[in-house]
Amino acid sequence: MADEVDRDVARALARGGRSPDPAGQVAAVNDRTGAGLTLVGAAEHGDSGGALYVRWPDGRDGVLTRTPASADRMRLTAEVLAEVRAAGLPVPRHDLIVELGGGVVAVVQERLPGSPARKLDAATIDAMAAVNERFAGLLTDRPEVPVPALRIGPDQPDPMSAARLAEHSPRTRRMLQRIREIGESAPAEIAGDDLLHPDLTIGNILYESGQVTGVVDWNWGVERGDRHFALLKIYIDLFWNTGGADQAAWDRLDALVEERIEPDRLTAYWAGLTLGQLSYWVMEDSPKAVEIFLRFGDYRL
Repeated sequence: MADEVDRDVARALARGGRSPDPAGQVAAVNDRTGAGLTLVGAAEHGDSGGALYVRWPDGRDGVLTRTPASADRMRLTAEVLAEVRAAGLPVPRHDLIVELGGGVVAVVQERLPGSPARKLDAATIDAMAAVNERFAGLLTDRPEVPVPALRIGPDQPDPMSAARLAEHSPRTRRMLQRIREIGESAPAEIAGDDLLHPDLTIGNILYESGQVTGVVDWNWGVERGDRHFALLKIYIDLFWNTGGADQAAWDRLDALVEERIEPDRLTAYWAGLTLGQLSYWVMEDSPKAVEIFLRFGDYRL
């Protein structure tokens, strides 16, 4: 379907890290659209999308990223974010969407002020949770925005991913079995009418003078569902220890998610995240990451 994310393209973009040939990428967008963008530099954060700073001919600053989502999915994302932005939320306007070929879509979006927090502490967790609360109920009248499937039932995991986990090691096999057991009674979807950020991590929240000035990186496309699911993505930063994190951050996030997510649903959400991360890192043959996300699974499963 047109609104799906191409997982193979996503892996290729992630492997590429920071943008190869930034000038060539800007030239490719200009060739296809006549936008007349000028390359300003590369972002120091947001590796997977290879964010590039650009400038429009009229002097406006923008950010060029690449996404594995379809052009149709990103047009819907631009439309939704425009409505949300007009309502006063700190999300970027998406000004240009262009297909580059090979399943890659380029997005040129508004450059918002600020930069990510340097570390995860309790105050950062509170700020991220507070801005996430502002997404409550925003998509009640937008049933066309897709609701993400949880995909943890016994017959739900991608057969190839399940086979890899079953064969990788006794620990991944046991984790897969535990996830399947949870999936027997879990909901099929992350249901709700909230705007659901696909990757609510420390690098995607911008701050200036202690205030949140931007929630960026919607490159997987907007989703409709339970906004509280997005809070669990913050744990990925904690387990990777991105930028450093103190115990107060763990304690605060634990308290928030346990207060806001019913226990059985929290377990199901955690199983879904664990399955996705383990499947990806087993496929990437990264022993370090597999170990991290086995520990991630053990934390709540």
